[in-house]
Amino acid sequence: MTDWLARLRDDLIAITTDAARVIWRGVPDGAPPYFNYRLEHVRQVERDALRLLDRVGGDRDVVLASVWLHDRFKPQHIGDHHAARAGEWARANLAAYGFPPEKIARVIFAVANHSRAPGALPDDAPDARVLWDADKVGKVGALEIVMFLAGNPAFPHKPNTFATIAQHGFDKVDGDELFIAQFYFAPTREWARERLAAKRAFYTALAREIGLDQNG
Repeated sequence: MTDWLARLRDDLIAITTDAARVIWRGVPDGAPPYFNYRLEHVRQVERDALRLLDRVGGDRDVVLASVWLHDRFKPQHIGDHHAARAGEWARANLAAYGFPPEKIARVIFAVANHSRAPGALPDDAPDARVLWDADKVGKVGALEIVMFLAGNPAFPHKPNTFATIAQHGFDKVDGDELFIAQFYFAPTREWARERLAAKRAFYTALAREIGLDQNG
């Protein structure tokens, strides 16, 4: 692993762990948090981004730097203007980490625009598109279910029952199908549809087991 990538990863682990301790307090006091949503999300973005690079090509350095920077200013669920702030940080600091200077502008663009609406990224920004798709496809499927359940302590004002969990899943399925169609790359659309099928199967089984009538 290159030094700049190791440093970016170490930074994010520290940033997200400190924030996670507030939400997912470990036992006993001082123990690591029992969950770290943001870190797990970014690790999945990296896995999906590398897999996508193998299929569609792109600059590995730009994509990996973008992956580990894009949520630097969103340590858990809250981060105002986090995309723009990540871009500003990259402009000011990435060269000092040893990252190739000639590639920094593409990292800045990718992280600053990863939260834009579907279809907003131009054809000549393939690395930014890889980050966008990888960031979104990791939020569909079995991973989404785990993130929702494990992340629930971050939203104590929204207590859950089996029925509300099942309904939450069904409420999102139709929207997910529309969203998937707007991914930039065919492979991510394919993976997302596979993951959505797994998600639908889980919530269908849950509804059946608790006797929830999906048709009202």
